[in-house]
Order: sequence, then C-alpha cells, then structure tokens
Amino acid sequence: GRGGGSINGGHGRDTLLSALPYVLTPASSDIGDEENVPLKRPQPVHRLDRPTSGLVVVGKRKKSLVNLAQQFEFRKVQKTYTAIVNGMPVSSNNGQEWNTIDYDLDGKSSITKWRVIKTVQSLHGKGGQITLVELKPKTGRYHQLRRHLAWVCKSPIVGDTTYDGDDESAKRLRTRGMFLCSNELELEHPYYN
Repeated sequence: GRGGGSINGGHGRDTLLSALPYVLTPASSDIGDEENVPLKRPQPVHRLDRPTSGLVVVGKRKKSLVNLAQQFEFRKVQKTYTAIVNGMPVSSNNGQEWNTIDYDLDGKSSITKWRVIKTVQSLHGKGGQITLVELKPKTGRYHQLRRHLAWVCKSPIVGDTTYDGDDESAKRLRTRGMFLCSNELELEHPYYN
C-alpha cells in the first residue's frame, strides 16, 4: 500500500509493519519445527518505494521469510508493474511489442522490459497524450523504472515529482500521487511451490 507517516516520524514501511498483525491471520503452530517457528510479527520480504502502490510479499515463519528473501536477492522473483506515463514513450524497437531498456544506473547494469498497453488523449499530457505501460524489471536498481522511463523513454511516470522534469505538463499531472503499481509477482511458494 501507499506509505504514510506516523506521529513519531515513522516512514511508510513502519506503517505497513504496524498494520500487518491486524490484517493477517497468525501462522498456525501445528506445522512448525524449531527452525520454522512462527515469527512474532509478520515481516515484509522486500520493499516498494514509498509512493509506489501494489503488492508486498510477507513472511509469517522464519524459514519462509529466509526462503522468500533469497528468491528476491537472487532475482528469481519476476515482477510486473503498470504505470501511467506522461506522453508517448520513445521506443527503439521498430514497433515490436516488447521494448528493452539496457541503460546503466549508478555504474551498474540496469535492464527493464516494457510495452505500451494503451495511449489516450489528455489535455495535460505531453503531445496531448498519456500512456499506460507494463514494465518488467530484470535488475533492481534504485528508482530503476522511474529513471528509465524519464531518462531513456522521455516519458516520466505521472505524479513522479523527482523525475518528471518539473515542466508545466508534469505539474498539471501531479494532483493524485505517482501512478506506478506493483501488480504481479511470480515466485516459488516456500512450501507448495
């Protein structure tokens, strides 16, 4: 979910952490051994940037938390995001369905697959358009999707005040937050695969 502060200055992750015990049923105690004890509190296995909405994987047992964290660490999890971007993204693939951005960030290899789902007319969008895109990051660099779309495709995510270019079009599209959502995660279930 979207982040939010707390009275004592917490961050979005703290808000999610504090909510988890109230929205998840506790791990059952009948299928555990000493190494697979239920955690005192469910723990997120990965994180989303504060303005990004969508899915978060949570572990309720020690063994599953470690297993899931390793899947994220070794890039076995396939992530899919959707975003609304300002304008029509620049493509270099001659009209093929999927595009590949291979553009280093902070001196490290950074790869994102993306495709256009739909383009619609918008009074505030660059060139009178905004575009819904699907994104599949193959690496996990800091703000990778946001920077790739803004810097390589020249179409920043709507509402991304960090990378939207701060022009008149971007300012008009900032009213409802950032339109980036983690909407699909493909991974191996720690017990059921």
